[in-house]
Amino acid sequence: MRYCLLFLSTLLYLTSYTQNWVDTLDAYARVKYLPAKRYTWTWQHAALLNSMIKQYDLGKCEADRVNYLKYVEAAMNKTWKRASGKTPNGVASAMGLAFMYRVTKEEKYKAKAEKVYADYMKIRRTKDGAVSHLMGFTELWDDTIFMIGQFLLGMYQATGDEKYLNELMLQIRQHRQKLRTDSGLWVHGWDDDNKQHCMFCSQYNWADKQTRKSPEAWGRGNGWVVVTLADVVQALPKENKYHAEVAGYLKEMIAPLPALQDSATGHWYQLPLRKAEEGNYLESSCTAMFGYGIATALHTGIVSGKEYKDAVDRAYTGLREYSLVPKGRFLTTANVCTGTCIGYKQYYFKRAKQQGRTFGIGPFIFFGRKYENTCAKK
Repeated sequence: MRYCLLFLSTLLYLTSYTQNWVDTLDAYARVKYLPAKRYTWTWQHAALLNSMIKQYDLGKCEADRVNYLKYVEAAMNKTWKRASGKTPNGVASAMGLAFMYRVTKEEKYKAKAEKVYADYMKIRRTKDGAVSHLMGFTELWDDTIFMIGQFLLGMYQATGDEKYLNELMLQIRQHRQKLRTDSGLWVHGWDDDNKQHCMFCSQYNWADKQTRKSPEAWGRGNGWVVVTLADVVQALPKENKYHAEVAGYLKEMIAPLPALQDSATGHWYQLPLRKAEEGNYLESSCTAMFGYGIATALHTGIVSGKEYKDAVDRAYTGLREYSLVPKGRFLTTANVCTGTCIGYKQYYFKRAKQQGRTFGIGPFIFFGRKYENTCAKK
């Protein structure tokens, strides 16, 4: 009886948020989970910061925009002394500096962002100019595209200086060349050193000796790329010299996604190309990011058709029904893969699922906002 009552109360709670779960999750993120006063200069927190920037740009009224602006401003002021860009993950939070300069035109934000960019330009690279995800070894990770890409795109938007856009396109091209598979999705990593080494959380010997690629296409890693490509497409006018190229990259990555989606839950899998394979599991953060990318592609006319529209609808409804749980008077996310490095199939299958996490909450919010602003209401 106790379990029945608990189930019914949870069902009623979630049902009451069927139309405004994004508002509830956003409030939880800003008020309870990560108030700006607790922000740290990390990629994890940058994943949530990105949702605040996107919500500002999608704001329906001035009050909403003020709240998101204040959050980003407070987060940047809190971490001002620690701001740097010596690794791709370290660059990620600097998207907030670029945003603050774009909105306020205060020179202090531009100056600080330029210092981060100077740090970034010193990161070790391949001979083709692709930045390494790590300091000690030269490795390309798909994660890097989001971590540096949001900052570089933000600086281009804020200043109009094409050096930032050119640099971003160099990274997208070089990473795609090394990481893309025949499916259109990307493997997680590529090892330029061709050495059998490991690091703090990757598996030993993950790189193939001939191709130097890692063996698996990881869901959230591809999600980082899809989101960044979607944002570049939205930011560039169609006449821009890079628009058609980026649109093509986004289209090739989302083309296989409708067939790889779980039709019952609307989720994609931890390893999307191993759909429903024993040991694989449904993962919510990549689901939110894939949903965002497809919704953007539909909105901008890159793709069309019922299969894509249905995939977005299923993702939005599925996240609401299967991957949101009560958290006091708020909601939080579930089925989020914990922080993950590079490995073999079983490595990804054994990664823990967690509730919350900024890299779960952030994508839920910006996908939900995107859907509610561009797609038909349910």
